[in-house]
Amino acid sequence: MKLVVSDMDGTLINHQSGISPANLKAIQQLQENGIEFAIASGRDFYGVRSILDQYDIRCHAILGNGAQYCDEDGQVIMSCYLNKSVFADIIQIFENAHVPYMVFTTKGFYTRYQPSYVQEQFIERGIKRFGNRKEDYDKNGSFVNCPCNHLEQFSDIQEFLQRDLDIIKVEAFSLNASDIAPTKELLAHIPTISYLSSFEDNVEVTNENAQKGLILQQVAQLKKIDKKDIAVLGDGMNDFTLFQLFPYSFAPKNADDTIKSLAYRVVDECENDGFAKAIDIILKEKNIL
Repeated sequence: MKLVVSDMDGTLINHQSGISPANLKAIQQLQENGIEFAIASGRDFYGVRSILDQYDIRCHAILGNGAQYCDEDGQVIMSCYLNKSVFADIIQIFENAHVPYMVFTTKGFYTRYQPSYVQEQFIERGIKRFGNRKEDYDKNGSFVNCPCNHLEQFSDIQEFLQRDLDIIKVEAFSLNASDIAPTKELLAHIPTISYLSSFEDNVEVTNENAQKGLILQQVAQLKKIDKKDIAVLGDGMNDFTLFQLFPYSFAPKNADDTIKSLAYRVVDECENDGFAKAIDIILKEKNIL
């Protein structure tokens, strides 16, 4: 075993964006035994670092669902950004449906809506879906670095596309999950993109090749690591290609049914240290413990 790659939300961290003592110890066990640990997340670099820095964890990360692969300092090693030629079509779908969205770029977060409106909607969704508190998003809250708190507004699409930035992904969401399905039907007609939902009330749009499993394949080639020496962990459909391409896979009980059906092993829920229990299995099966 040479590399363990884990999703964050719903896998490594709990709904309050914390890493439990058991999960932290499991990461330390990996590193003490010479096994590299890496993150694979839909988050951007600062969204990942804001969590890991609290626990003094430094590691490489797949970001934006596979749009970037970065080192521990945020230096981009590999990238696969959204084709700018289809950007206008994507956001027009969301705007026509009156669905809020955030554009993740290499130079910040943007929307054509009023940023305060998108922020309010995102926070309300967090309260409704995850039981978060409004104060969690304040300057001293655990979600202070959430992209919704750092949105900038743009108005002219062509001017925006001419800026010196690359588009990592576009994430749309709604307080009413039924608003999302029709947008995905329209996204299906746009070439060169991939879209998936971490939850039924959101959809994330990236380059068609910006997928966790695809970029991990490239990472494995770069590091000269065989697939059999890599373990992956995840819970959502943005982890699908990880489970499709890497057979030594672990899913918590709270995972999507499709992910659980692909998993080598299903472990306890993320709220009950499922990550740590998966690492214990890995270390024992590989005769490391």
